[in-house]
Amino acid sequence: MIKIAIIGAGVAGLTLAHKLKEAGYLKVEIFDKGKAPGGRTSSRRIDQGYLDHGAQFLTIKDLEFQEFLASHLPQELIVRWDVDFALWQNGKFIPKERLRYVPLQSMSALCKQLAVGLSVKTQVKITSLERQWRLLDEQANSYGPFDLVVLTAPPAQSCALLKGHSNLAQEVGKIQMWPCWSLMLTSSEPVVFPFAGIEFEHPVLGWIGLNHTKAQRGKITSFIVQANWNWSKENLESDPQQVTEILYREFLQVMGLGDVNYKKVVHLWRYASPVEVANTPYLLDHANRLALCGDWCVAGKIEGAFVSANELAKKIINS
Repeated sequence: MIKIAIIGAGVAGLTLAHKLKEAGYLKVEIFDKGKAPGGRTSSRRIDQGYLDHGAQFLTIKDLEFQEFLASHLPQELIVRWDVDFALWQNGKFIPKERLRYVPLQSMSALCKQLAVGLSVKTQVKITSLERQWRLLDEQANSYGPFDLVVLTAPPAQSCALLKGHSNLAQEVGKIQMWPCWSLMLTSSEPVVFPFAGIEFEHPVLGWIGLNHTKAQRGKITSFIVQANWNWSKENLESDPQQVTEILYREFLQVMGLGDVNYKKVVHLWRYASPVEVANTPYLLDHANRLALCGDWCVAGKIEGAFVSANELAKKIINS
């Protein structure tokens, strides 16, 4: 029986596992260094609810993605984020139309549900590969052997694992990823604002979302303030406290809000979005039985991760 290892339990890894399992590949194991599945769809839990500090929403344009979600998730888990959006440009808020969706309760609920029925090992950081493919973690534990290994981790992390094993290391090593600083703000004070999601053309800011306007996020006022790509890159190694204060100051200024003693928590996503996508749905080294897929292949978003994994699954099944 063919055994397949998938590194990464984000949307790409979980999609691929489901597709292969449905095609009869019964020995598919997923490994992820996080405490739970999710990748950049992770959310931070607080006493009053969840803060979506990574991916903010998802689009559902691809027909196969629609069908996949309908067949693998509980009914009504994915709902419309039915609020008003805007673009901030030259000091003005310009209304913007776009249909967006979110899972109930938290963005992390998407991957938690997709992981149901799959073999997922969390809190296992794979640090190296050995021929006849065995996976070694940071505790020197060994997993395998596997007939095929698929990497869905960010390009830099995948490149490190592939070096010395495949020419794919050179290809994936060319893919650069933007970092993103994400500031979570919470307050017991209610806030009324005409727009719940704002994209920015701004020297510092890239996005502000009213997290509490999403379904079942709790009643406490919560904002997600994300820096833009360039500013995040320039301040990649900056002190988190300094980043917090800068983002908070810019937030108050552009929103015209008073300081109501927000609780502040900042998080750095070191690999948030591709600078340029690979323009190929996946990478495959057939001779060495190694492959890669992820949102960085086709589009830096949740739907892109699905498309990439779905295309790789078709290739593996048809091969």
